[in-house]
Parts: sequence; C-alpha cells; structure tokens
Amino acid sequence: MSMLKRVFLNPAAVNCLTGMGLIIGAYLFERIGYYDPCPLCILQRWSFALIAFCGIILLIPYLHTVISKLMLFLAAFFALGGGVIAGRQIYLQHLPADQVPTCAPPMEFLIDTLPFLELIQTILLGDGNCAEYQWRFIFNFAEWALLFFIGLLLYNLYFFFARRNG
Repeated sequence: MSMLKRVFLNPAAVNCLTGMGLIIGAYLFERIGYYDPCPLCILQRWSFALIAFCGIILLIPYLHTVISKLMLFLAAFFALGGGVIAGRQIYLQHLPADQVPTCAPPMEFLIDTLPFLELIQTILLGDGNCAEYQWRFIFNFAEWALLFFIGLLLYNLYFFFARRNG
C-alpha cells in the first residue's frame, strides 16, 4: 500500500494534519499577508482546531472502539458546525451592500462586555467585517473553508459508520 493511501485511510492523520495545516495557513495569511480575521473566521479556526484535537486523540494507540467512534463523531460534528459558520459568512459576503450588517466593535471588547450567550449570538449574526473578503484564489477564505468542512464531515461520517476489520 502506498504511503499516500495509508495516510488517507488513517482518520487520525487526516483530521490532525488537515486541521493543523489550515490553522497554520490562516495564521501565516494573517501575519504575512496582513489579513485581519473577522469573528466568524476565528470561530472557523476553532472548529479546525477541535477537529485537529480529535485527530490527536485518535493517534493514541490501542484506543477503545467506542472512544474512536466518539472522536470521529465529534470531528464530524465540529466540521458540521464550522460548515454552518462558513456558510453564514458566505451568505453575508453575497448580500447586497445596503443589507450588510453594520460593523461591530472589536472582538476583545465584545468578550469583555457581553455575557457568553449574547457574545455567541452577536458573533454568529456576523457584522460588516465578515462580509468583506480581500483575497481570492478561485474561492475566498470562507468558501475554501466550507469545502474543507464538507470534505471532513463526509470523511469522518464514512469512518464513523464503517465497520472495523480485524
């Protein structure tokens, strides 16, 4: 079996490497390209981080089948949540200019002043910052993230429902 096939058939490696790779890529774009992430972008990064964490847990040898299935389910759940967030951002980006929500205060201010549930609601509603995109390579950041989330969702669900041989 080729090395690439072995990696692709290993959910721990795929979740861990994909999640960490996308977070590192986003960080490099932020630092080198000077792209400031909006609150929805930050939530998408957290979703990728949680998927990578599930992959790290799956790397533990001789993990019980129930825990392995739980990690695959959680990775699929985080991919679904991240996909919903990316979809919301894409929706905001395609709104007509007169319907785009006004810009919210900086994220640090929101964290310091709002109660937790109101903070989550405010972030998920999005603002004018989330409707902007400055970079495009066929798709913008949110559209690429949505594609990765859909891929990871389907991948993890496949292995969640697959029967383990041996």
